[in-house]
Amino acid sequence: MAQTPAWARDLTAAPVGPYLHVPPCEITFELGWNNFIKAGTAALSVKEAGNYWRADATASSTGFARSLWTYDCEMSSIIERASIRPRYLRHSETDSEENCRYRVSFEPHRVVTETTITPQQGAASTSSALCAYGPVEDLLSVILYVRSQELRNGQKITRVVQPWDKPYLTTFEVQSRETLNFGGKQRPCIKVGIQIRKIDRATLALSAYKKMKTATIWISDDALRLPIEMHASIFVGYMSARMTGMKLLTGKDATAAVPKYMTVKPPVR
Repeated sequence: MAQTPAWARDLTAAPVGPYLHVPPCEITFELGWNNFIKAGTAALSVKEAGNYWRADATASSTGFARSLWTYDCEMSSIIERASIRPRYLRHSETDSEENCRYRVSFEPHRVVTETTITPQQGAASTSSALCAYGPVEDLLSVILYVRSQELRNGQKITRVVQPWDKPYLTTFEVQSRETLNFGGKQRPCIKVGIQIRKIDRATLALSAYKKMKTATIWISDDALRLPIEMHASIFVGYMSARMTGMKLLTGKDATAAVPKYMTVKPPVR
């Protein structure tokens, strides 16, 4: 097992903040590329599942962007409601070359990942990997954690995040308060910058994440703390996501079930 890395001293250990409450809801987004092409759509739902949140997300390229890059993905995350810690993640993404499926088990002191890659032409291959560090967030749980904090100007939040199959050291910095035009109205927002570095899951050493240069997210400055807009400069250009709708869920629509199995076998040594 690798020793505790030096960067662990910089991690934010604060408990869940005052904005813990998450109303069951569905949120939709429009994705853009290089400021002039509508590149796709995305949707996120958060529902109660007993002691857990179940968050499901989908995204697809559309229109002209799809003729350049065919992409579809689905994600399901099981998150403990009291601690906002992830328990289990399923993720599938398909492009013109292959389908990649990930099953991830988040344990207190390690993360186990199973990856299945199926080429458009050829046989599927499955492998597993172990990151001997924990706790680690998934993409949706870290959004809920950051959202729960006070988010004072200048505040920094650093967590280890594994969005799919690899861990990253991720720092969120509250840069300012701004007002965005949303739905024809001016909406107060919190501007948060994001910095990401790769973590080698075997040695826990850090390295630069060259696929993304900068990223910024605007969160509504109210009790809901909704992700209104996000910008990112990445290896294929400038990407953006803007919320297009939000629907509160009630009754049976607000609840979901958890998968029957939420563990992943570690690799055999």
